Amino acid sequence: MRFYFFFLLNFLFHFSFSQNYNVNTIPKEVRQNADAVVRLDKMDVIIESRDQMEVNSKRVVTVFNEDGNEHVLAYAYYDKNDKVSDLEAIIYNAQGEEIKKIKKRDFIDQSAISGGTLYSDSRVLVLRYTPTQYPYTVEFTKEYSTPNTAFAPNWMFLDDYRVGTEKSEFSFTVECGIPFRHKEQNFGPYEIEITETANGIIYKAKNLKALEREPLSPAFRDFAPQVKIALDEFHLEGVDGKATSWEELGKWMNDELLEGRDELDDGTVQYVKNLVKGVSDPLEKTRIIYQYVQENTRYISVQLGIGGWMPISALDVDRVKYGDCKGLTNYTKALLSAVGVESYYTVVHAGGQMKSFDENFPSMQGNHVFLNVPLEKEEVWLECTSQKTPVNHLGTFTDNRNVLKVTPQGGELVRTKAYSDDDNYQFTQAEFKISQDKSVKGKVKILSKGSQYDQKYWRTSDTKSEREKFYKSYWNYVQNLSLDQVKYQNDINNIEFLEEVELSVKNYLTSAGDKLLLAPNISNRNLGVPDRCRNRKRPLVIKRGYLDEDEFVIHLPEGYTQETLMMPVKEETKFGSYIVSIEPKEPGVILYKRKLLIKSGEYSKEDYKLYRDFRKKVARYDNTKIVLNKKES
Repeated sequence: MRFYFFFLLNFLFHFSFSQNYNVNTIPKEVRQNADAVVRLDKMDVIIESRDQMEVNSKRVVTVFNEDGNEHVLAYAYYDKNDKVSDLEAIIYNAQGEEIKKIKKRDFIDQSAISGGTLYSDSRVLVLRYTPTQYPYTVEFTKEYSTPNTAFAPNWMFLDDYRVGTEKSEFSFTVECGIPFRHKEQNFGPYEIEITETANGIIYKAKNLKALEREPLSPAFRDFAPQVKIALDEFHLEGVDGKATSWEELGKWMNDELLEGRDELDDGTVQYVKNLVKGVSDPLEKTRIIYQYVQENTRYISVQLGIGGWMPISALDVDRVKYGDCKGLTNYTKALLSAVGVESYYTVVHAGGQMKSFDENFPSMQGNHVFLNVPLEKEEVWLECTSQKTPVNHLGTFTDNRNVLKVTPQGGELVRTKAYSDDDNYQFTQAEFKISQDKSVKGKVKILSKGSQYDQKYWRTSDTKSEREKFYKSYWNYVQNLSLDQVKYQNDINNIEFLEEVELSVKNYLTSAGDKLLLAPNISNRNLGVPDRCRNRKRPLVIKRGYLDEDEFVIHLPEGYTQETLMMPVKEETKFGSYIVSIEPKEPGVILYKRKLLIKSGEYSKEDYKLYRDFRKKVARYDNTKIVLNKKES
């Protein structure tokens, strides 16, 4: 009966709506500034039982240019226990006339995981269509069922920047009586209709304007309207779960996904005990075990069934010497336990966007696992998939966000280490000698910490050509740059990275009659200025601040002296500060000193122009030249 009802609805909807696929029927305000417009995005989710979810969807997208192609989103993910029962795409021209129909058999069936995955049963059916003209419209229908209800679909009413939405509808229905939770976010400025039914909820919205991207704005998810959905009782690849709190969800993960998977054979236990023999400090034990894991295992992704969330057993990792983030984390946890150090398997949403678990909405979240080691003086973190990351270095991948620590007593939402602006530190010390032919030779030392360390420490294995490419990009304002010797020192205990670079530059100075013009900031110019943004709508967000300090000793060319020195500059703003000075060190030698602090934080939209003005001043002073006079005979 329900199948007939959905069939009838889809038929009636297609009959009534398909007549309006002419692009001229799109409201002007929705089309404005859009690379694509979602004409209709409709999804109906039905939870038939704890282990059965049916999803019916229709998505109609009009694409106006090449940048809009990525928003068609005509694909269907599936695993071995899922069933994609219906899949079809119809292509229309600008007038709304059908030009092509693509059936399920014509979709490309491929692995849903990248080449770094050794085993996976995750696949995706993808539409491959190359447009011959713009605009065009794709009507995409999809129906699928899955026994996995742990991940109820969430809903976004706007896809992305420069994508308008003409009509968006989402319904969630639970036929089996399981309680569910829903959370609306960022509905404020939008007229979104909400209808609660006896066993579900329906959302409808229409004519949502495309949003323009603004430099240094909050993440799209932080202001775009969306709905989160979660079942209190769910099923995941043969395992039932229950989660109404983070504590309960963590308890389920521990008992169903981790319990009994941390066993090691006696030989391995004795071996690691011998590694830490005579060591009593838990941090030093942690370093030794972590180094052992880094030197004896490698990362390979495994995505088979429950293996998408359950780790490979420690016994298996110990035998094959590889694993994914879950397996390697669980293995490291088992080794630490064998030497008397307690640690906790921790789920995180990793990536540079600092995406946090929502503390008020317990649900299956995250895309990565790492290890928490609670010591007496600090919480230590281990990135068990990396053969290079030091103990307790998070970097931009996992820093400053809510994560779920899984313990035998239950889950605990904790925050990872946040690096202060001063922690993200770089100190550049250099000595340059300028010849009369206007060339420069120099030795540069760059010490980096925090997020600035994160950008560099993995470069120790770079080839000569990769190093040359990197530094020519880093010093891209310097023409005719040649590298001589490059040395790296990676201090993993203090988490500091030292670069020592010998370089030479031909024709660095420019002539002005019998004078020479010298830009004294040879080694660390910050010339980036955010784009102009008129009528800004959103706050200014600086996700990570940093501190740069520079000291350059510059030997002037023989026979020349400075005409004047730059007056000391000091700029103090709410966004940071900039200080630069040049002073004589001894005859023919000057000392260039610079300090730039950028402060992280969220600022009002009105502050954006002030911040841009500050960065323009930094760029101007960093590019300043001083005049060198030829000495009289």
